[in-house]
Amino acid sequence: MKTDKVLITGSKGFVGKHLSRRLIENGTSIISSSSKNYENNLDITNMNQLQSIEKVQAIIHLAAKTGVTDSIYKPYETYYTNLMGTLNLLEFARLRNVHKFIFVSTYVYGQPKYLPIDEMHPVNPHSPYNKSKLLAEQLCQDYSHDFGIDIVTLRPFYIYGPGSRPYSFVSSAIRQINENGKVLLSGEHTKRDFLFISDFVNLLEIMLDEFPNGYNLYNVGYGTSYTLREVSEILTKLLNKKKITIEYDNEYRPGDVINMEADISKVSNAFNWKPIVSIDKGLKLTIENLLSY
Repeated sequence: MKTDKVLITGSKGFVGKHLSRRLIENGTSIISSSSKNYENNLDITNMNQLQSIEKVQAIIHLAAKTGVTDSIYKPYETYYTNLMGTLNLLEFARLRNVHKFIFVSTYVYGQPKYLPIDEMHPVNPHSPYNKSKLLAEQLCQDYSHDFGIDIVTLRPFYIYGPGSRPYSFVSSAIRQINENGKVLLSGEHTKRDFLFISDFVNLLEIMLDEFPNGYNLYNVGYGTSYTLREVSEILTKLLNKKKITIEYDNEYRPGDVINMEADISKVSNAFNWKPIVSIDKGLKLTIENLLSY
């Protein structure tokens, strides 16, 4: 059944902007709510403000205090925003009889015990940010079971593309290679599972129309991991650089994970979805956007 009106929290963020644009293009009415850092937007930690929102058919909850390092220095703010914001939205859904709720969580598995990582893998979050997301997942599961709200929790591994944060790996590497002919990487063996933003938005759109019953949890990625060096070498070719210098800081950061590779069979089977944007194409599109300004 088509969903005509959707509340998107964090609509001014990286994923939120792409998702809002896509849904509006396809005729879905959007109600936006971003964190309290944005002017003229609702504060999800303020229940009174949420009560002013008109009726919606679905909620896609993206808003959060993000960043592993920031969460270590500002744990209270991270836990408060990510837990209270989620709790308020769940209560709003209960009171307004909203039965479609998508919570976008994060990677919570720590160092993998096996690869690829499926939803049954033990969780081991290493930072207040990851821990706050896992606690918010539990709230979602409890509200679904206690009040009959259909809820999907997504655990994306690494989403990239045009408009991603300037200090995210892909954006930073593009600038370093283009401007300096060298790139500083966090580790020689570090690998990530890179999913292009349009593939993630496609999945969210499919879910809205084919929403499952009860509480459901899915890992989301491309299903293949690449070393940061491999990605840097692809960027070097795409930027028409003959040779670059690759350096490693090898500095340990709390919560650092050497390898992430998602088992996406569960989400692929449930929604007949699979990523279609290759790493080469995704990086090319990201470069074109980043260097067009």
